[in-house]
Amino acid sequence: MNSKRFLFIILIISSNCFSQVTYTSWINSYLQINSYSGNTNPDAYTFTLAGNGKFNIPRWRVSMRLKQPITSNDGKYTMPANKISFQPVSSSGQAYPDPVPTIPQIGMPLNVFLQEGQEVFLVPQSNAPLNNQPIQPNGYYNLQLKYSLNVAGGSYLGNYPSWITFTAPIQFTAYDQYNNIIGRMDHNFQFQIGTLSGTPTEVPELSLKFSANATNGSLEFKSMEDYVKGVRVIYANALIVSSNTNYQIKLKSLQGQFNSPTGNSIPLETVKMILSPVAENKANVYPVSLSASPQLIATGGSTKGTNVYYDIKYSTNANDERLINARMEEYTTTLQYEIIPQ
Repeated sequence: MNSKRFLFIILIISSNCFSQVTYTSWINSYLQINSYSGNTNPDAYTFTLAGNGKFNIPRWRVSMRLKQPITSNDGKYTMPANKISFQPVSSSGQAYPDPVPTIPQIGMPLNVFLQEGQEVFLVPQSNAPLNNQPIQPNGYYNLQLKYSLNVAGGSYLGNYPSWITFTAPIQFTAYDQYNNIIGRMDHNFQFQIGTLSGTPTEVPELSLKFSANATNGSLEFKSMEDYVKGVRVIYANALIVSSNTNYQIKLKSLQGQFNSPTGNSIPLETVKMILSPVAENKANVYPVSLSASPQLIATGGSTKGTNVYYDIKYSTNANDERLINARMEEYTTTLQYEIIPQ
């Protein structure tokens, strides 16, 4: 029997080209912080996906990866990666016959934090394809997405001497639906800490990240027994949380269903998810069926600056007709985990 797989995708001028589409990007690299409230660069990063002629590329992705720690120019200080975040601002461009997609149509997270040693996705899996069907053979397509960059406020800023400058070297990569690289570019962002105004305050500091083996999860049906009994997979110590306040974790899918490369689909609710606290983690957890609406999956107290761990379990029910009757293909969706103060 052929198998079905469910994948959960948990995000200089030079470019590598795939097909007729190219990726380029540019930045406004400098941001000065003069307040304990932090600061925002509203026009920090812009990328363009452009090409000529007819093409249709669904489920494209764009990621960023911190290449090395955010270090001061004198090498004496480092800034935590999760103090830096990117927010989509606008989309623009031209296409035929339909306009280029909007931010809601693409379905991207509205706030993405850098993570030490991890690739994170600004566009985890676009709901809208790069689609151009021009009347003229070489009709031009251009999609431009602009992002702001925020340096979080907090008392940590007072740990640095005035007028010190930090550099964050970030690599951005655009992928097609088959994980082929459309283009890749490196940019250096600079943050200068000036004379800080205001009062140092202890703001909520929350961190959520995944172990490397859990970033791309999968469920696979290999035999009739899998359909009869259902399948499950457990990723041990997969979700890593740190918080200085009570917190809650929510989960949603950025797509409304599991989709295959040929356009077939399976309902999200065919797959269940539950977290399992590990060792000293005393959090409360709540099992859910996958959904495009945010759902509460865990609540916990302050971890007092240390990491706590969760196992992640995905599973299906036995004898689910929706799975038995589905075509033999690979189906994917993108899951977004979010941690917020409780």
